[in-house]
Amino acid sequence: MLDAHAPAEPQDLMQTRSVQQLLGMQQLGPHGLSEQWALGFCGDVHWGLIAQSFGQESLCFQTRDGRPLYAAFCATRLELALTGSLLGESLTIQSDLTSLGGPKVGSRHVFIHRGQEIGRLLMLSIFVAHDETGSNRRITRALPAQPCNLPPAGAELRALEKRAQHMSRDLRRRAAPPVTRAPLTPQFTLDFNAVGLLYFPSFSRIIEQSTACTSPLRMREVTYLGNLDPGDTVYTNRQGAETLVTRGSGQIIAHACETRHE
Repeated sequence: MLDAHAPAEPQDLMQTRSVQQLLGMQQLGPHGLSEQWALGFCGDVHWGLIAQSFGQESLCFQTRDGRPLYAAFCATRLELALTGSLLGESLTIQSDLTSLGGPKVGSRHVFIHRGQEIGRLLMLSIFVAHDETGSNRRITRALPAQPCNLPPAGAELRALEKRAQHMSRDLRRRAAPPVTRAPLTPQFTLDFNAVGLLYFPSFSRIIEQSTACTSPLRMREVTYLGNLDPGDTVYTNRQGAETLVTRGSGQIIAHACETRHE
């Protein structure tokens, strides 16, 4: 008989969370679930599950040499069904966290309404820290003071990681694209997060501003390659379903591809 008090082996610990959410104005947009809310909410769940994997309640992480450590997103993929108004309805969000090796972890979030899946979000993050300059342009990979004890990621997250790696390599070889939209300076008090980094949902807002399309979003996949310092200007270059976000210097800091419901 198994000892009921014996601790589980660390490699067998799956970090999961299921949340019930009443859908109001914050969670919804004109066509259904709000992209901005889904990204921000699940980003918090992602961080919380990482803390849970460390066996801590605090959401503050450190490197082995004591520097602040952040789980910066390197890719996200959001898929949304066409639902119409969900105001006042209840939503279940089922989340789990897995490892992609080294400093990279991934989470999957499934949105369920009345027993039916109406959306899915995949998120990849990598642990990073500021260097001695403190500039958001020079954040580098780093390892936490203790390892995440997580099972390996499944096929969906592995496929997203592969696409993001391929896209990152391709974009770093590209010349600066021509500017096709007016410059935008993200607002420090609205677009940056608690540690002073441009918050990843702000990328999606900037990308959405580059299109006049008002049809419902079916899918958006974003690869994040860099960040901004407060006061930096960004530009967008949109070609069909793809959008590039660049700094004023021309350096590409994000790529997005999307599809829309008819």
